[in-house]
Amino acid sequence: MKLGTAKRFTLPERDSFLRGYGFRKELSRGVEEPIELGVMAISENDSCDVHLIITADIAGINVTECALIYDLLDREYHIPADRIWISSSHTHFAPGFEAYFIPHHDGTLAYGDHPEDTAYRTLWHNKLLDAVSCALNSMEECLIEHLEVEVPGIMFNRRTLKKSDGLVEQNYIYPDKPEDFIFSKCDTTLTAWRFMTDRGPKAVLAAVGCHPVTGGVDAYCISGDYPWYFKTKVEELFGCPGFFMLGAAGDSVPRLRGPDSQEFAQKINSRKNLGDILALTLQQNVLLFKRDKKQSVSMKTVEFPVELPAELDYENAEKNYQEAEKLQSADLEHCIASRFIAQTYPGRKFTMPLRFLRLGDKVLTGMPFEVLSIISLKLKEANPEAVLISVTGGYNGYLPLAEDFARQGYECSFGFTHFAPGTGDTALKTAIEESLLI
Repeated sequence: MKLGTAKRFTLPERDSFLRGYGFRKELSRGVEEPIELGVMAISENDSCDVHLIITADIAGINVTECALIYDLLDREYHIPADRIWISSSHTHFAPGFEAYFIPHHDGTLAYGDHPEDTAYRTLWHNKLLDAVSCALNSMEECLIEHLEVEVPGIMFNRRTLKKSDGLVEQNYIYPDKPEDFIFSKCDTTLTAWRFMTDRGPKAVLAAVGCHPVTGGVDAYCISGDYPWYFKTKVEELFGCPGFFMLGAAGDSVPRLRGPDSQEFAQKINSRKNLGDILALTLQQNVLLFKRDKKQSVSMKTVEFPVELPAELDYENAEKNYQEAEKLQSADLEHCIASRFIAQTYPGRKFTMPLRFLRLGDKVLTGMPFEVLSIISLKLKEANPEAVLISVTGGYNGYLPLAEDFARQGYECSFGFTHFAPGTGDTALKTAIEESLLI
C-alpha cells in the first residue's frame, strides 16, 4: 500500500454567500475558523491505479459539480471518475459553487435567483489540482489500521418523538424537558483509519455522524466547525495530517451548540470542545488500532433509480410558477422554490450514484444526501464491515426512509427531501447488496 497526502486552505478571496441556512440574506463578513480541502492518494503496492480521496470543508458539492471535478482530474492526471471519492464535511459556514436563491426582501442580497460563484469554483479547482499534485508526489509505503469506538455523549437525534402523539417535533437544540420526548437512535460510532509508515503515522482519517452545526458567535462568518478542530487536534496528538468525513448525520446534531453571544464564547467554544473530544477519544483508544487483514483499496459506483414528486417535474413546476406569479397567489414562494429545485434535475425519473470504497477491512458507502441515522444503523446491521458516509459524490437534500414520512418532520418536508418516499429504502437496499460485493 502506498499513500500520499496534501491539504490546501480554500478561503475565498472576497466576501461570499455561505451555504447551509435559509435565513441568510447577505454575504459573509469574516472568518472564525479556516476551511480547507484534503487529498489522499492511495494505491496498492506499485500499482499505477491511484485512487483519490478528497475531503472538503463545504456544505456539499452537487452531482453536476462533482462531474466537473472528475473531468478536471482525468484531464490533468489521467485518474478516472471511478477512482475518485469526494466527501464534504457539510459545515454550514462555508461558500459553495452552485446558484442559490434568496427568499427574503429585507437583506443586502436581492430577492430571487443568484448565479453560480464561478470565481470561487476556479479558486477551489486550482487549490485541488495543486493538492493532488503534491499528494501524488509524496506517496510512500504504509499499512492500514483501523478502530471503531462509541462516542454517544456528544450528539442526539433532533427528530424527537412527542410522547403525546408519536409525531416528530424538531428539537434543534437539546430540549429543556427531555422527559416529554422519545429520542430516536443515532449512529454513535467513530470509525478511524491510521496509515502507518516505518517512522510512525502518515495520516489519520475519521468518520462520525454529527451535523457540523455547532455554530459560533456570527452565522455570517466562515468556519470549518468542529471538523476543523478535530483535524487540528489530530495533528497535535498524532503528528500527522487529520482528515474528516461525515457519517449519517441528517438528524444527528451536537448536544451542546453555540455560543450565541460573545460573553458565552469567552467561557466555552463548543466547536473546539467537540473536535478535541473526538481526537482525544482516538488517542485514549490508540491501543484499539489493529492492522487490517485486507491491505487493499478499490472503488466502484452504482446507479440506483430515483423519482421526483410530481411538483418537482420541471414542466409542472414551471406551469405552477407562471400561474402563481400571474395571480400573485399566496403559494408563490413555494412555486419559486419548486421551480428552482426542479431545474437542477434532468427529468422526473433518473438515477443517482452510490459510491463504494474498499479501504482495508472496511467498505465505505458514500451517498449524495444528508442521510438519516436509521439508514446507517440498518446498513451496519446487514453488513458490519460497512461505514456510511454522507454528502459523497453529490449533495441532493435529505434521505429519509419511507416510514419517516408518516412521522413528519423537517427532513421529510418539501424542499428538504427532493425525492419521493421510498427513495431511501431503495438506496439502502442497493447499498447493502453492493457493499457485500466489493
